[in-house]
Amino acid sequence: MGNIDRKVIRIKEFDSLDLKRVQEETIKTATTKTDELLEQYKGFESSHNGRYINSDLMKMVFDIYAESQENRGKYNLAVTNSAACLTNEFYVRTMQEKKFSRCLYVAGPYGAGKSYFIQSLFLAGYIPENTVVYEGSITAPSFGQKVELAIQNGIAPIIVVLNPTLELSLNNIRQRTLETGRDVIKSEVVEKFADLHLNIEKLFAYLKLRFPELQKDEYPIPFQIYNKPSNVPKDLSISYNLGDLQHGTRQDISNQYDRIISEIMERPQDNEREI
Repeated sequence: MGNIDRKVIRIKEFDSLDLKRVQEETIKTATTKTDELLEQYKGFESSHNGRYINSDLMKMVFDIYAESQENRGKYNLAVTNSAACLTNEFYVRTMQEKKFSRCLYVAGPYGAGKSYFIQSLFLAGYIPENTVVYEGSITAPSFGQKVELAIQNGIAPIIVVLNPTLELSLNNIRQRTLETGRDVIKSEVVEKFADLHLNIEKLFAYLKLRFPELQKDEYPIPFQIYNKPSNVPKDLSISYNLGDLQHGTRQDISNQYDRIISEIMERPQDNEREI
């Protein structure tokens, strides 16, 4: 169907010549072999024939990143923007496929266990063949535009938000860092956690503006919140109350972050599995 435009990929500034080299090679590959890479993505077992759309999984189409766990930690930032643009292109193409009638958007802060949750649904057979699952951050206006595209193509959107405690998120982030070398800086954790409720509100406001017929309902599209006090499945509780996503201001979250990190670093790492 054609290659993505190099101009859509934002270039990161790196001091490391190695990271600069990998970023440039990745951009070149993404913009000259788009169709080939997206077909490769569909072939990944975890993509479920392309019905699961996720930027982190898309990074695996780049050989240097997929080569080893060490490289995935080392080159993560160098391939991130190319993978994001490929993911967006794949999403756009998927929304135009007539075989799909529903898109499940799974969102939540870092360490919520989104990928494991989604894979569990697929493996349990809970995702129908007519349904696409998109995992990503609820950030305006890009997320709203994605949902808008689905509606325009006759695909019904449903949002699922995984809502862990901050302590659970930080424990899961730490465990992932130990396993993969991929960490998340404090500012990003705080922003995603504190802005979760606001971003949902912005999304709903955007959709009501773009689709006046959706204004008659309090919420323009269906949603579910899965509150997660732990990684144990039986502890999950389903909510339809957006107030559950209000965790405080960024300063509140920042203060909690410092306290929790201090406590986490003082105790042995547990083996609780992320979901």
